[in-house]
Amino acid sequence: MTASIMVNNDMLDIPETENHVHCISIMGAAGGVGATSLCVQIAHNIAMESQKNTNRKERTKEPRICLIDLDFEGGACSHHLDLAPNMSVSDLTVSTDGIDRAFVSALTSTHSSGIDLIATPNSLGGNDMVNPSTIVSLLDIVSQMYDHIVIDVPRYWRPWNIAAIGASDRFIILTELTIPALHLARMRMNAVEEKLGEHIRAEVIINKFERRSFRNALRQKDAETALNRDITATICIDTDTLRDAINCGEPAGVVRPESRYVKDSRKVYKLLQPEQIKSKRSAA
Repeated sequence: MTASIMVNNDMLDIPETENHVHCISIMGAAGGVGATSLCVQIAHNIAMESQKNTNRKERTKEPRICLIDLDFEGGACSHHLDLAPNMSVSDLTVSTDGIDRAFVSALTSTHSSGIDLIATPNSLGGNDMVNPSTIVSLLDIVSQMYDHIVIDVPRYWRPWNIAAIGASDRFIILTELTIPALHLARMRMNAVEEKLGEHIRAEVIINKFERRSFRNALRQKDAETALNRDITATICIDTDTLRDAINCGEPAGVVRPESRYVKDSRKVYKLLQPEQIKSKRSAA
């Protein structure tokens, strides 16, 4: 079951599934705002939560969490997890007829935490080589295989990015509390919502946020005024934790599980959970 959108004069399908997959897409408003780090940590939070709520016998069944890096030229998810990608750019040029579960399974790399990664090695011009329809078909099959999907959506305006965002349950624009980053966040937010209409509503998270600042700095209310939208969440500045995590090739939750950054990312993860999971936990 799919819905269609027009992108660059091409009609692309947005995958829609009837299973219980929950998909979160995250896009950085500007370079260096920390979108990839947040994608990796959200995926890690989901993996850890799944292990807590799943007995050992069920853990051997079909995988639960998939992290997808849609930047085939400069993506960094594989570096953040110290994994060698099993997928190449040439795999994304094939006919859509060859995209099935076996194809997807062969292209995933698995982290020790249980995160399955779909990514390619960095390749100059990679984003111009792939077949958009092949990527959309890949996303469709992935949505049938996993309970949770986290997508690192690059800022480049590509047809498959729009299709991925349109198929997501939650779409996050990550930004910083600076005037240039807020301008870019609003531009991207408006462009995506204009393209997708009722399919999606962007949510904004501020990263590298200083809760207590006596300097002449922008505040959260300033961001909400500039964006004409409430801020969904904020994540603190924690440069040491993120630097150590990236250099170790591990999620921040592995390197410093009680750091401020990890605690804030857990709050974000809880905010982004499906409503049915939230209601069950409240009842319990």
